[in-house]
Amino acid sequence: MPFVFPGAGALALAEPAGPNRLGPMPALAVFLLAMASVATAQPKGARPPVSAGLAAVTSPSPYADVDDPPVTLVPVVNFSFDRFYLRGLEAGYRLTDTETLSVSAVVQPRFQSFKAGDSPALAGMASRRRTAEAGLRGELKKGPWAFSLRGVTDLLGRHHGQVVTADVSFRWGGPLLTVRPSAGIQWQSRDFVDYYYGVHPAEARAGRPAYTGKAAFNPFVGASARVRLGKRWGLFALVRHHWLDGGITDSPIVDSRTDRSGILGITRGFGG
Repeated sequence: MPFVFPGAGALALAEPAGPNRLGPMPALAVFLLAMASVATAQPKGARPPVSAGLAAVTSPSPYADVDDPPVTLVPVVNFSFDRFYLRGLEAGYRLTDTETLSVSAVVQPRFQSFKAGDSPALAGMASRRRTAEAGLRGELKKGPWAFSLRGVTDLLGRHHGQVVTADVSFRWGGPLLTVRPSAGIQWQSRDFVDYYYGVHPAEARAGRPAYTGKAAFNPFVGASARVRLGKRWGLFALVRHHWLDGGITDSPIVDSRTDRSGILGITRGFGG
């Protein structure tokens, strides 16, 4: 089977795990949910593409006084068969898949969470828990341009909210090197923001007043690059930078106005 590269447009289409990345599991989510958005359409009758590898992830947290690991190593796994696929931690079913338009029903975990012990600024706060989300992801392609729209909603009754991401990207390069810059905006519902960044009245302390989150629009820019090393091996890099809306940065438990992440990894294709 030819080399299957998982990162050609991942960053442009990614649904990030959320700005809180405390320890290896949330960092894993940053990477795996980014990988989940990559289109790997294969010709009819092709064998199921499989690739695996390893990546280094860095993603500081905007929560106040949180100690971030400088780099976290995470696995890469991608698999596709007919209309079903697993990319990172996203499972999906392709409802439509043509050269210009793809629409998929998706299910994914969200690792965003925190506990009171994660930093002094969070002392006395109730834990915010991980959840699972489901929704739709679509991509429209025209030449080197691609427009994507993705919307998910909470499945487990944690944040009770929704997240919608829209972006546009441009592909440049050839079979050995591909670069894809992107820009877009992500909307997070009031319930989502209030759950992860709000401070309930019972959690208020001196220097940490009660705060009710508001719906947020977070613009972002990013870029991805891949280098093909023969038929089976490849390198990829991803960077992304969000500017956080006032609905998030006004929270007394947040001390950053941006959310950024970077990924560098290697994969190998198997089968065929």
